[in-house]
Amino acid sequence: CERVEGLGEAEHIRRATGMNLSPYFPASKIAWILEHVEGAGEKAAAGEICHGTIDSWLIYKLTGGKSYKTDYSNASRTQLFNIFELTWDADICRLFGIDPANLAEVCDSDSDFGETDFEGLLPRPVPIHGVLGDSHGSLFGQGCLRPGMIKSTYGTGSSIMMNIGERPVLSTHGVVTSLAWSMGGKVSYVLEGNLNYTGAVITWLKDDLKLISSPGETEGLAREAVQDDSLYLVPAFSGLGAPYWDSRAAAAIVGMTRTTGRAEVVRAGVECIAYQITDIVKAMSQDAGVKVEELRVDGGPTRNRYLMQFQSDIAQAAVQVPDSEELSGIGPAYAAGLALGVWDESIFDRLKRVKYEPKMKEDVRTKKYSGWKSAVSSVLTK
Repeated sequence: CERVEGLGEAEHIRRATGMNLSPYFPASKIAWILEHVEGAGEKAAAGEICHGTIDSWLIYKLTGGKSYKTDYSNASRTQLFNIFELTWDADICRLFGIDPANLAEVCDSDSDFGETDFEGLLPRPVPIHGVLGDSHGSLFGQGCLRPGMIKSTYGTGSSIMMNIGERPVLSTHGVVTSLAWSMGGKVSYVLEGNLNYTGAVITWLKDDLKLISSPGETEGLAREAVQDDSLYLVPAFSGLGAPYWDSRAAAAIVGMTRTTGRAEVVRAGVECIAYQITDIVKAMSQDAGVKVEELRVDGGPTRNRYLMQFQSDIAQAAVQVPDSEELSGIGPAYAAGLALGVWDESIFDRLKRVKYEPKMKEDVRTKKYSGWKSAVSSVLTK
């Protein structure tokens, strides 16, 4: 990445792929393999090697090597795919020393990817008709099919995605532009922001600080904490990602007073999850020019009722929690069933949801969020 950036190509890559140049994406990883793994470069030159993401590898294996394909959502995350021209970008591939001919065929997310019998496990082959990236699958499973609809997956880290419709918008507020999917020949775009430390903060409180013995304790402790405490935890353990993009920022606990104790630190850890997600929701709202009225969420931490209510309060949006946590798997399953006519779009109404609505007074919300922004500013290096 440093070599490519030194050539002055970072902005070109962002404008073609929607993403900031980063070793996080497959492009630089493939380039490293070709340069450092013995024989890889020679095999690539001879057309004897495939450069695919996990979905294309799975399809290849499931079909017994008959199908080497990927979908638009996964292709758009490689940093090699031009999301405007909807093709592998030959110029960017050349920058990374990659031959586009060795990349997978890009197909609609609900197209026919081949058949599999799971190496004889099934009595007859079944078609593979739904392929989506992890976050994209969650977005689809949540039923975020219209522009302005947004979801957040709470895991070790978090992925926040907003459907922005058929026309791409290049972000000017620190998130990335990507493809949601292409289905039935119709492309949809998204804005996306990824966070490194959300659920991982709770793990840190448990395993490193020993303040809790299980994640389930955080809700009770958060409610016990001093209510007007102004403590903030900025979890920049490996820098800050979207929307700040400061890899040198360091983590900090800001605003300790004499009344700060175990409960207050735990609550700050819980609340920093909601603050970070709100930062991204606000950035997306500005880029897309829409007010976010509802946030659809999934993942283990959504069981924490204190967190969900605080998320609703700080983001000033309703928070919808479904009765299933496996939305990333449900999404491609829905797509496959829709493609084959097994069900219609009423399938999205089958999820039961718990709804949280904003209750916090505006002056309190403004004070709390301003305090968070000040705490973040104190750790930024640029």
